[in-house]
Amino acid sequence: MVTVPWSHGLPRRKIAEAARPAPQEGPCRHPRPTPWRRRCRRRSPWPARSAGPRREGCAISSPSDPPAPRRGGGPARPQEDGEHAEGDAPRLADDLSDWTQEAEDAPALGPTPEPAATTTPAPSRPRSSLAAWTADALPSSTSSLDDWLQGPVEAHAEREAEDAWSTSGSVSGTWRPEGEESRSRDAASAPSVGVAAGPAPTGAPTPPRPAFRRELHGLRAVALGLVAVYHIWLGRVSGGVDVFLFLSAFFLTGTFVRRLESGRPLGVPRYWLHTFKRLLPPAAVTILLTLLATALLLPPSIWPTIMQQAVASAVYLQNALLVAMQVDYHARDAGAASPLQHFWSLSVQGQAFIVWPLLFLLVVRRARAGRSVRRPLIAIIAVIGAVSLTWSILSTQSQQQIAYFDTAARMWEFAAGSLLALSLPVLDRITGARRPEDGVPPRMRTLRALAGWAGIAALLACGIVLDVSSMFPGWIAIWPLAAAAAVVVAGHSGRRWGVDALLSTRPAAFIGDISYALYLVHWPLLVLWLHRSGQERAGLLDGFAVLAAAVLLAWLLTRAVDAPVRRSRWLEARPWRALVAVAASVALVAGAAGGWWGALQRTPSSPPVAGEDAVPTDEVATEAPAVLRPKGWELGGQWPNLPEDCAGVWKPATSFRNTDCQQRLPGDAEPSMTIVVVGSSHSRQYVPALLPTAEARDAQIVNLTMSGCGFLAGTERWPYCAGYDEWVLEYLDAVQPDLVMTTVTETVPNSAAETLPEGTEGAIQTLLDRGIDVLAMRDTPRWEQDQYACAEAVIEDGGTPADADAACGADVAEKLAPENPAAPLATLTGPGSSVTVLDLTPEVCPEGRCSPILGDTYVHMDDNHLTRVFVEEVLAPAVTRELAAATG
Repeated sequence: MVTVPWSHGLPRRKIAEAARPAPQEGPCRHPRPTPWRRRCRRRSPWPARSAGPRREGCAISSPSDPPAPRRGGGPARPQEDGEHAEGDAPRLADDLSDWTQEAEDAPALGPTPEPAATTTPAPSRPRSSLAAWTADALPSSTSSLDDWLQGPVEAHAEREAEDAWSTSGSVSGTWRPEGEESRSRDAASAPSVGVAAGPAPTGAPTPPRPAFRRELHGLRAVALGLVAVYHIWLGRVSGGVDVFLFLSAFFLTGTFVRRLESGRPLGVPRYWLHTFKRLLPPAAVTILLTLLATALLLPPSIWPTIMQQAVASAVYLQNALLVAMQVDYHARDAGAASPLQHFWSLSVQGQAFIVWPLLFLLVVRRARAGRSVRRPLIAIIAVIGAVSLTWSILSTQSQQQIAYFDTAARMWEFAAGSLLALSLPVLDRITGARRPEDGVPPRMRTLRALAGWAGIAALLACGIVLDVSSMFPGWIAIWPLAAAAAVVVAGHSGRRWGVDALLSTRPAAFIGDISYALYLVHWPLLVLWLHRSGQERAGLLDGFAVLAAAVLLAWLLTRAVDAPVRRSRWLEARPWRALVAVAASVALVAGAAGGWWGALQRTPSSPPVAGEDAVPTDEVATEAPAVLRPKGWELGGQWPNLPEDCAGVWKPATSFRNTDCQQRLPGDAEPSMTIVVVGSSHSRQYVPALLPTAEARDAQIVNLTMSGCGFLAGTERWPYCAGYDEWVLEYLDAVQPDLVMTTVTETVPNSAAETLPEGTEGAIQTLLDRGIDVLAMRDTPRWEQDQYACAEAVIEDGGTPADADAACGADVAEKLAPENPAAPLATLTGPGSSVTVLDLTPEVCPEGRCSPILGDTYVHMDDNHLTRVFVEEVLAPAVTRELAAATG
């Protein structure tokens, strides 16, 4: 046989020509290029399509090809339909290794066993086509799905960029017996696939066989199935995402350790290019389709959020954006979530793909010196994993909502996968592990089968036995990782009832092949369906419909985008081409989202309707107005902001976390009076109501609010608000304002239990004692649901403001206390200072009814804040009158 070591970038034609022996040695060797010869050369890099014996020199075999005649001339073992010959497996693995790995790639899991004696078993009854489909490990050579999803050519094109989504990445096993020298590139020119040659020379090194872990390919299917099922029907954490991170590190570590141990360059930049070239195009297509579906099916109020998340997802920063937005990923109503929210886990994975390969650069010099790299890598990664796990536990306890998306709190899961990859060869040697292609059974077969089933059972039980949603990603995430590790370590059990046999079936392989695309599409389909159906969770039948649609769409996405990109030799031939594919994917998403947003910004805002057609702002219209304000995509601009950052004498001496000091006039202005707004965002929402007075009196307004923290000077605060009151008092002592406005009562979403927080009276007195007048505002209603989204959904369905009121509104007696709890504050006084208690309930809830739409204006922008438009047009006149009466 003639071997041609694979050379990246060589055209397929040149490889075939280099591999072609003398004309007389093969059935396709003709003195001149006959049509059959040309056909043979054109097809040589691809799997054989025929179910008959292979033609030497004409086709590259795949794991699903029929066995070739034995080298020793003995009779071949009869096979059932779709069954691999046990004795042929080592040869097949040697052939496949020349396509899936370079010559110095993964060494074998152990000494190459001697071929078993040739026997001819009694013929068995052929299996039915259904039995063959469900039992065979991989599609047959005549399967068109195989051509699209899996095969030696595709496996080589992936260039060992193994991750949890790769269809050929389940390659592990780099252990050699001690003392055996690593195979060199020259030794790699041993017999190759499909090329006729004589017997191998005596003493020639045996080419390593890649251990294709079909059960790990099936483990992807299990993990993805858990993610989809839990998302669609249960709304709980499954642990499937943690398994993907674990497997990603397992495969990635194996890739770079093999390169180190074989003396090859790490090629980290090329790895980055190849990985993201492969992952981004399907993701970009999914994001673009989601943007289109959003414009057609979802209300305008969610458009800006999805535009932001589209760009963040394309650049693998979705998890950081979700942390900034403080999204509750485990919200009971998944229909209120973004259809791109699931990209957070891909962002964590992508960030790890960038950082993790750099660790292997630390041991390059050690590898070049011929020293072991596994022990130092184990030490480095163990330290990283311990630090990350500690942070994950602490962060989960204090800020689980943020820790869930935090890459640092997830890195220990990556470390666990790497540690298993580094130690698995030793574990396999100690326990006597074998692969099916070795031709000999492993040791402890029953124990392996039981361990594999225990791992799958534990993985399936995660999230069912306990509701661990609020505990991830802390120590409880060890559960799914340990379960996955049990399946990996158990490996090939040699038992027909072992879990590896189940995970190696065609259905599992099919789901594993489309797992990446299925993860991409299942969540957008679910969220879009829930938005349109108005459900919190899918039912049994519609859930199956969503799942079936996701599988179909994932198969189409894999076939049309994912597989062609991964199999493209043109993209792999030059690094710049892969870079262009990556840049184009990001640019398409950013261009689509940015162009959409730009088009909306160019849409002129609708002014209030004047004259006889104006709708009174204290009435609920029974007919839908021509325009309702603000529009959904304008909600981001409804937060009241002042035009200037604090400067001049109004700039605080020190900054304080989570505050953004703003002022109305420039720092060199000389206003007639100064008004400072302090407290929570419920104080900030009233800022627009002060503007008419400030403009009339040339007054300075300073916004010193901190979301979530009312002004309660002199009381013990929870950690988030600790120090805020003292910082405000220091500022007030320095600025000496004429008036301080703050909200003094506090409402709750689900009842009328409005209260005056303990310590409010003392805090107000502290201001009065400094000679500062106080404008004490009564709080506005809070709601259990987003009032804007609720009313918008009614209007989008063709309803009227009256219909929205019936569906979303409430009587004021259900939202506020019968009497204003802040009324006693009006009696407080100080040296030349007083308190003005202002209750705007008659304007917010006219005639005892709190409606989401008054006139042509939405009252609330979310579940507890007023829209800026409503405050400017409805509340500002009332505030101006009260201030005029109070201050003269």
